[in-house]
Amino acid sequence: MSASPLSVLIIDDCEEDREILVRYLGQMPQRDFRIIQTDSGVEGWELCQKEEPDCILIDYQLPDLDGLEFITSLASDGKRKFCPVLMFTGQGNEAVASEAMKSGAADYLVKGKLTPEGLFRAVTRAVEKASLLRVTHEQQLEIQRSQRELEQFAYTASHDLQAPVRRVMKFLELLQLDLKDTLTDRSQDYLNRAMKSANHMSQLIQALLEFAKIGGSQQSFEPVDLNLVLNEVIVQLEVLITTTGAKIEYGELPTISGNRMCLLQLFQNLLSNALKFRSDKTPCITISAQLTGSMWVLKVQDNGVGIPFESLESVFGLFQRVDNGTKVEGTGIGLALCKKIVDLHSGRIWVESEEGVGTAFHMTFPSNPKQIEDVMREALATASQ
Repeated sequence: MSASPLSVLIIDDCEEDREILVRYLGQMPQRDFRIIQTDSGVEGWELCQKEEPDCILIDYQLPDLDGLEFITSLASDGKRKFCPVLMFTGQGNEAVASEAMKSGAADYLVKGKLTPEGLFRAVTRAVEKASLLRVTHEQQLEIQRSQRELEQFAYTASHDLQAPVRRVMKFLELLQLDLKDTLTDRSQDYLNRAMKSANHMSQLIQALLEFAKIGGSQQSFEPVDLNLVLNEVIVQLEVLITTTGAKIEYGELPTISGNRMCLLQLFQNLLSNALKFRSDKTPCITISAQLTGSMWVLKVQDNGVGIPFESLESVFGLFQRVDNGTKVEGTGIGLALCKKIVDLHSGRIWVESEEGVGTAFHMTFPSNPKQIEDVMREALATASQ
């Protein structure tokens, strides 16, 4: 066999039951097993520390340390918390099974109903799942480390780049003051263009900094009432809403688990885009929410100029600017920022649009905070298949 043997620690105070498990595993030609066994929970814990098994089979009831206590202790051990534990009992009990799974058991099996094939499947499935969780954990740690480095780089780059841009803008202002009476129309036009370009560069640097910060280590999740978030965004955009005569319509929005500042940025970008890319009609923006299965689906609909069909697939890309006939300026980062925020919340975002009619952005968010972790694990499991 090409695969290395799986080391299995069996902890059971019944010698006959241990022998059955050993024989069952020995009957499987698909994989070799290295068996370690003991009749003591305390000794089993010591063997776990020493041997570092790939999987542990433990009886629910032991005279010195029961299975639940063992699993709970293992879950708090940073080095071995990913070692899968299969719990066995002599009789099936749904309450015990539920308690075992909540404590962290990979599976719950009844001795009298066990078969060699069933045991083999349970062990290999538990080992594969534990391996995936371990890899996922390591990837998350690496992502966090990379994110911290990115944050530091973003702050440093922002400071180092903003400083010379600000000096350029200041010198241009001084130059304009010194030469205001001698500038020709062409020279004034060149100076205005230079000021405009410098200001755009400053905005671009700030937008890049905000993009890099999304998903940072300091962004914690909490229950967020999206009604309050939307109200705050409307207040922030009050001047633009008033000058355009826009109508903002929305019903009851949900409370979700999220980062409040990120969600503020999300709604601010979507609403300000809808107001900027308006048509000749009075702007009308409608925000709605609908619970579909286990996900909230939010929709931000406008009656603006719309997005060309050929640009729909690229609107969420970084530095993507849509040519929809308007002369509205921007950094090309806003919608990429929106996608990154929705991704951070384990959701997805997509757009539907028709030129001259309007645009609708759809976003999904888990309705249960625990679903965020489940969605991430499911995505990782699918990617590994």
